[in-house]
Amino acid sequence: MFSLKKNLKFITIDQKYLKTLHDSCSEVYYKPFSYETKPYIGILVEENGIEYVIPLSSAKEKHKAWKNVDADRFLIFENCKNAVVGTNDIYVKNEDGTFKHILSVLDLKKMIPIKSGLYSEVDLNPSNKDSELEKKYKVLLNIEYTFCLKIIDSVVQKATKLYEKQISTGKILKFCCDFKQLEAKCKAYELKSV
Repeated sequence: MFSLKKNLKFITIDQKYLKTLHDSCSEVYYKPFSYETKPYIGILVEENGIEYVIPLSSAKEKHKAWKNVDADRFLIFENCKNAVVGTNDIYVKNEDGTFKHILSVLDLKKMIPIKSGLYSEVDLNPSNKDSELEKKYKVLLNIEYTFCLKIIDSVVQKATKLYEKQISTGKILKFCCDFKQLEAKCKAYELKSV
């Protein structure tokens, strides 16, 4: 059974480690550049001592058709009165005339094992040293973090169900990471190679 490791945190993951996992399982989110600041949410698998990370993926046009909650994912969104025209942001008009601003997606199918030394916590606190872009990004991360706090019990429950089903049946769903294979890669990965 998964449980939250201490408290909810957004983390960044070592690029070499992500590439190693991606080379083993193409379903692992990985880009060869500009990925070092990608935030994830860390979750611990207690029964075998392995930590897992659920990726927080940017909103895309395809997410407009998705339900807010599904068996293997959660939309992270905020409701607002208006859609900002001309931005790359993703909005869906609600029946009452307001808008759902989709910020990101928690994709449980893409969760990966991780171990200490391969990640660092993202600082969500604004600083006078932050650029305008960094300040804007931290505002977004804080909105996402607050949203995730409200749903974290459900996230943990659904992640557990997905994980346990794959491990017990050996069947890997379409677009899902191969958890057992990735755990073997995680276990074998040498921290000194970071």
